[in-house]
Amino acid sequence: MREAVVEPSTSPEVSGSRRRNRRGELSRRHVLEAAMRLLSSGGPDSISANMVAKEAHVTWGTLQYQFGDVDGLWAATLIHILETAGPSIWARPSAGSVHKRIAEVIDLLWKALDSPYSAAVSNLRSGLAKDRFELERTYPRTAAALDELDENWALQFREFFDGVAVDPLRARQVIALLPAALRGLHAEMAYGSPVDSNDALAGLRNALTLYMTPPPA
Repeated sequence: MREAVVEPSTSPEVSGSRRRNRRGELSRRHVLEAAMRLLSSGGPDSISANMVAKEAHVTWGTLQYQFGDVDGLWAATLIHILETAGPSIWARPSAGSVHKRIAEVIDLLWKALDSPYSAAVSNLRSGLAKDRFELERTYPRTAAALDELDENWALQFREFFDGVAVDPLRARQVIALLPAALRGLHAEMAYGSPVDSNDALAGLRNALTLYMTPPPA
């Protein structure tokens, strides 16, 4: 006996559900892009879910339905940044030496500091609790999303140096140091410091090359 063939449903109910899901996804993305714009502006009210709702022209009830609460909103915004920023910031290395790859990765990160993605993450971090225990208590999903961002950076850095010899311990230490060092220099430039950024970046490249290169056997 031949088995019955079940045809895919094309009922109005299914089609309507798909349209509703599509509209929901578009609405969610619209809110996340509004949140990122607001956060990257750095304004005094940028870290405000109510302001995000206003920027996105939606109600607070819509935000609750889509994200659950403020913690869910910020966590989703960070994941949105992670998913959209990577291709615009990271590139595959083109050089074969430690020194040139360090120069490339510093150049990529330095340019990324001027992106709205970087500004959004920095402004959100600045508005949240600095104590890790307090952050996890009040915004557990946001804390986890920030961890995911940091882990992604570490992975990208390690992969950037695939194929060249670097000291693994020192590379791990540079992963922790480099973003903070570049943010500090970038802030100095923003405040009108007389420091020559080209000289500072050249010194950083040379120092990290010496530090990350394994000692001769």
